[in-house]
Amino acid sequence: MASVARNLKDAVRAGKDRIPIGAGIWLLWVGVGVNATLSSMGYHWIIAQGLSMIFFIFWGVYNVDLGVVLRRVLFGLVEVFFKNFDVAGKSNVPEDGPVIFACAPHNSQFVDGLCVLKAVPRPDLGFLVAAVSLRRGFVGKIVRALNNIGVERPQDLAVAGSGEIIVEAESDVVKGVGTKFTSEAYKKCQVKIIEGKFKHKGGKIKEVISDTEAKLYSPIGVEGKAIVKYKVIPHLDHSQVFEQVYKRLRRGGAVGIFPEGGSHDRTQLLPLKAGITFMALGAMASSPGMKVKIIPLGLNYFKGHHFRSRVFIDIGAPIIPSDEQVQMYSEGGDQKRQACNELLQTIMAGIKACTIEAQDYDTLQFFRAMRRLYWHQSRRMTPEERFALTNAFAKGYPKVKDKPEVKKLYSKVQEYRTMLKDYAISDYRVSMVETAGDDQVNVLGGNFLIGLIIYRSIILLVYFCAAIPGSVAAAPYFLVSNYISSQKAKEAAAKSSVKIAGRDLIATWKLIISMGLVPALHFFYTFLFWAFFGETAAIVYFFFMPFISLLTVLSSEMSMKLWSSLKPLTIALASKETGLTLVAKRREVAAEVLKVVKEYEWDKPLMDNKEMKHLFRRMSSLYAAEGKEDLLSPEETCLG
Repeated sequence: MASVARNLKDAVRAGKDRIPIGAGIWLLWVGVGVNATLSSMGYHWIIAQGLSMIFFIFWGVYNVDLGVVLRRVLFGLVEVFFKNFDVAGKSNVPEDGPVIFACAPHNSQFVDGLCVLKAVPRPDLGFLVAAVSLRRGFVGKIVRALNNIGVERPQDLAVAGSGEIIVEAESDVVKGVGTKFTSEAYKKCQVKIIEGKFKHKGGKIKEVISDTEAKLYSPIGVEGKAIVKYKVIPHLDHSQVFEQVYKRLRRGGAVGIFPEGGSHDRTQLLPLKAGITFMALGAMASSPGMKVKIIPLGLNYFKGHHFRSRVFIDIGAPIIPSDEQVQMYSEGGDQKRQACNELLQTIMAGIKACTIEAQDYDTLQFFRAMRRLYWHQSRRMTPEERFALTNAFAKGYPKVKDKPEVKKLYSKVQEYRTMLKDYAISDYRVSMVETAGDDQVNVLGGNFLIGLIIYRSIILLVYFCAAIPGSVAAAPYFLVSNYISSQKAKEAAAKSSVKIAGRDLIATWKLIISMGLVPALHFFYTFLFWAFFGETAAIVYFFFMPFISLLTVLSSEMSMKLWSSLKPLTIALASKETGLTLVAKRREVAAEVLKVVKEYEWDKPLMDNKEMKHLFRRMSSLYAAEGKEDLLSPEETCLG
């Protein structure tokens, strides 16, 4: 079978070189003619369409770039999965020439790559991906079709070692019981503990002494003495991979890499691997005169593993290694190491400027709440402003987090967030609650509120009814995808030393499952329509149900918005005091946010962004004009 497939591919490839351009038009013409002829002769439409499709398929093989088609399909999945997909910094991407995209954080295994492909205007972009992904059947075929380069990872080739090893504190010698070091291990490979409290700790072998004894480059770093099971991780030579990257860069191509290594679900960046510096400096050293641009790219998800979540991609300014660094790299030894370290630090700084980091999830939520409380304008924030503010607070937090005023602010913001959770209302909706101001009392009177609640309830019912058919049809997918993705996340977290809960796999598996289960469900439901309602109903369902499914998604989102809007209106109608308490608390905390931010110049990074300077100046003017009292006027409670 394999030889037949290869011969078919060779024939198609050869045919593409020989077939006249005009033949494509005749294939389409004959396909239409076959369909019309068979239909007029009374043949069933399936036979007519099926035979005509043969000609269309041949036309597609000879004229359509299947890689482009695949990208469009995958981009469509991304657009459905994410409610908002925003990109900043596209102007930093050159139209041609050698480029390496340094992408981080790697928080969603396969989805990250799709998001970068969609965001970056370079159709020649391909990624360095784990070779194990290329061996995953259907997924592997997709990965190959997207112009990627496979890289073997040592951890993917690890094997369980025979017997058990004895490790001791401060000892660089590993002894074994029933081990076979001479046949299973060698110099520079690693032994890693796979059980107990020292799980994931290990060391690199310097010398294999015997089947039961090996010397390490440094002690493993355990306490006391332990007898444990282990695995052997091979040492790999990646020179062939580097050469593939060099060839692509010499052709003026674009390469994407996630320099953290494997995916993870942490809120902070992992240390970058030095491989990206070898690729950039090595390519420039092997081709004098070539300038490789390294472009940092930040992937910022907001509940990214949830369906219809948000992603913001920030593309930073290009980094070009200096001639001095290339020369140092070429000299080798300590000079090479120094050049790589310097460039790696520059890349890390570039990535940090494009990403939001926090020590934990609560701190990240603190930054986001600060962003909303800091905003004092009558319009909503743009995605660029939203990211710039959150990033500014995240970058400045380590410098001020130990200040008493900042600790007090942190507590106040978290207290306000707790109030919002208790009342089941969002921060944005607080601005809609009836306040103590006379103007708002007159506008939002009791009769007006009752009418508004009734009107929105009716519209909510209409949207809810519109969403029912698609929701029922999609229920099996959501149940299956949630269960499988959760299980995969748990398995990955148990095997990894860097994952917390394996959330970086959830979105990936939801998309993978959708590519198989959604079409299967569609065909199954079409069969049910044919069995119960006849052929015409089945045809209508097959071709038009995808549009109804899209309408279901949009209807569900509108239903959620309307449902959220009813909460503050109901609170305002039932208890004016509750609404006033929330608004008063928000005004108090917002004033404190602006005071502390300006006192410690926490928003100073906005001045480094030419597009955000206006925001910094406006807030500074507001603070200077209003002073430390009553920083928020009733008209300025609209949030971003």
